[in-house]
Amino acid sequence: MKKKIFFGVIFILIAVGAVLPRQGFAFYLLGDKLRVKGSLYEFIIYGTNFKKSTNEYRDTNLGLVRTKATLELLYKAIDCPENALNFFGFYRYWYEATPDIDKRYRQSITPYLRRRFQKCNYYSDDWINEMYADWYHGPWNIRLGKQIVFWSEVELIRTVDQINQLDLRYSSPGIDPWDEMKLGLWMLRGFYNSQLPGQLIFEFMWIPDFRPVRTPTEGTFWGGNPGPPTPNEPPYYGQNAAIEEQWIKSRPKRDLKHSSFAARIRGNSEVRIFKTPYLLDWTLSYYRGMNNTPVARRKYLGVPSTTNTDPNTLNGYGNRLANQRLAGDPYTDLPSHRFWNYKFYHIIGGSLQSFVPKLKGVVRGEVAYEINKPESTADAKENAPSYAKQITGSCTRNTVNAGLTYDVPIPVELLRHPKMQWLGANGTLDTSFGYFGQWRLGDVKNVRTTFGYQQKVQTGFTISSRTGLRNNALTPVVRTLWNTRKWGYTAFALAYTPGAHMRYELGYLMFYAKNVWDSREAQSEGKDNVYLKMGYEF
Repeated sequence: MKKKIFFGVIFILIAVGAVLPRQGFAFYLLGDKLRVKGSLYEFIIYGTNFKKSTNEYRDTNLGLVRTKATLELLYKAIDCPENALNFFGFYRYWYEATPDIDKRYRQSITPYLRRRFQKCNYYSDDWINEMYADWYHGPWNIRLGKQIVFWSEVELIRTVDQINQLDLRYSSPGIDPWDEMKLGLWMLRGFYNSQLPGQLIFEFMWIPDFRPVRTPTEGTFWGGNPGPPTPNEPPYYGQNAAIEEQWIKSRPKRDLKHSSFAARIRGNSEVRIFKTPYLLDWTLSYYRGMNNTPVARRKYLGVPSTTNTDPNTLNGYGNRLANQRLAGDPYTDLPSHRFWNYKFYHIIGGSLQSFVPKLKGVVRGEVAYEINKPESTADAKENAPSYAKQITGSCTRNTVNAGLTYDVPIPVELLRHPKMQWLGANGTLDTSFGYFGQWRLGDVKNVRTTFGYQQKVQTGFTISSRTGLRNNALTPVVRTLWNTRKWGYTAFALAYTPGAHMRYELGYLMFYAKNVWDSREAQSEGKDNVYLKMGYEF
């Protein structure tokens, strides 16, 4: 029955796109005070490069069959030039049907995590993406409610933009933009538009809410494989699933002492460099918040010995679970202890962007200095991979992250040739060249990072390019990321927008990595896929 419903949704989307008129329409109610928008999307991923070990947990090559509906409401309660009050809400619902279609896929996910994965119920308010009151009074703008913040100026990488964490369970930045992957937070946010030189805008945030990053669920397409199949009843409980459940249990309770704070100044300045005037758009920012992943608590560390199997210690439980996976034994119940702890750190950041006449493009740069970022520690002398080393405690380290992009429209004379008019091309490639660097300061030998163990420097480059065809109804897009440690991905996509309502996108993602333990992104090696998005917007 569920398979029939799934294919029925796809058929309806295609049929609606074929018969709907192409002109748009505005949906307003209550005397044009209430604006209503929404969408219905189907997102399908089909894996093309599964490894033999992965095929043990699949009956099909489907990686995702996700139906998503959204509703956006904007109500203008007071609409005056010096005093305005708006209420904004963006609500969503989704259902992931792959576990219903593929039995072995379903059995590879623990029931607890599967319930959180298939529907928008990771937390009880997940269906609310954003919902806030927006008040304007003179130079002040105050927003109260659940919100998503955008502080980044560059594409495909994040440096200062760390307010909202990401949900990485269904997609990746190569497919979806950041705003569709960010998790909303309840906060008080304010802006003050000053009359100071440079048109300075002061921004502040008080965030009495915390949402850890949601990593790919074990057993799903983007997650790692579970434990080895056994003759016992599934699910095949693996180490990553155990850690994820422990992280969920370790999430700090809602308390004012767990609040995060952020502030930013934005301005415009005109400077002359070699007699050429440049208008600089710049920001300075500060953020104090919890790290998106926890570190080990000392209380339950136990003896760092491979012979320790006491489940009441972190090392002991890890050893016991690893041994059970290798032996193919059924999993044990998770201990009730909280092995993990979320801790605060600080980020001082800044950004700068300007149009450069000689380059005929816009240069954007960001830098973030992370202070006292929490890290777990391990014994560097132990002869084991970084992800398997015994945890000995926690520490803090400082890190510098920097990003630089150059955005330029590149003319393509071939697309402008009279014989190519049938393409309806705009004649340019909107291209962005990017650079990303990370420098971990201090001693990293004893830092137990799952990815990039004992690496002090990471360097990466990005390129994205797009153009418009058929009067921008067709948009080919290419994105690629390459790290100097030989991992990255390339994405090809073709977006089709036949009118005001229907949206289609067909794409292909190819991943590569010399060492899958270099980064979280490198672990996507072998997850090449074809994806399809079909949607209706109103």
